[in-house]
Amino acid sequence: MKATESLIFLKEFETYLEAERNYSPNTIRAYRKDIGGFLDYAREKKLDIASLERRQIRAFITRAREGLSAVSIGRMLSSIRSFFRFLITESVMEENPFFGVSVPGRIKKIPTVLEENEMNALLDAPDVNSPRGIRDRAILELLYSTGMRVGELTALKISDIDVWSSTVKVTGKGSRQRFCYINDSAVEAVERYLERRPPKPEALFLNKNGTGLSAVSIRSILNKHMNKAAISKHVSPHSIRHSFATIMLSRGCDLRSIQEFLGHKDISTTQIYTHISAKRLKDVYDRTHPRAK
Repeated sequence: MKATESLIFLKEFETYLEAERNYSPNTIRAYRKDIGGFLDYAREKKLDIASLERRQIRAFITRAREGLSAVSIGRMLSSIRSFFRFLITESVMEENPFFGVSVPGRIKKIPTVLEENEMNALLDAPDVNSPRGIRDRAILELLYSTGMRVGELTALKISDIDVWSSTVKVTGKGSRQRFCYINDSAVEAVERYLERRPPKPEALFLNKNGTGLSAVSIRSILNKHMNKAAISKHVSPHSIRHSFATIMLSRGCDLRSIQEFLGHKDISTTQIYTHISAKRLKDVYDRTHPRAK
């Protein structure tokens, strides 16, 4: 099968991801980019997709390593494997040539997290005497209180918040919904914000033009208050999610509960936080034990 013929099946695969897996447009675009990059390579090299050899796949990975990180290549290979699994399901292929293919030398990167004192400084950074500061404080409190993804935060509607039961309805990946608890500090911050925001539109967090905030805007808000709190770590809004999980784990929360809080489908995704927690303990030991070197 030629690479050009595979493009037809790529369209069908995208339809499958949207209709049956309920993937978001952004996720589908990422799959298209990953798989399309491989099909472009296969077309350039005149490869037969139906009879790929391991040496040809290794050559493709070698080419990809020239411009991509090991993490990006790992994600790309996962996308391509999924595409071939789809072709097998559709009886187009009999075997998955990418089965068992991994990235040589790939190291799982441990995410950057904020310590408790750093999180407290960050939460205290917004000026709650100004409307924008009140909004920013509510955003940061809600991210830290729930551990939700930034995309989940920007998708929140006013109707998703229930301050009386201290919960928020979150729509995660694949449109899976879960309820997250909100602590008292976050409830207070959100209530203060709701008292001052206009009743419309339905989006919970608004920009100065009265429309919903984007993920880019949330990153800008975080950077502003990181600087104000004099925290020098390079973090993203997702780092607050990592910090939530790591701090909860270090305080005795079990991994299964953290999986539920974060909305992870597979607990193996959650297990990265055990490595973070172990590293933090080692750092504390090295700093405090009199004979540690």
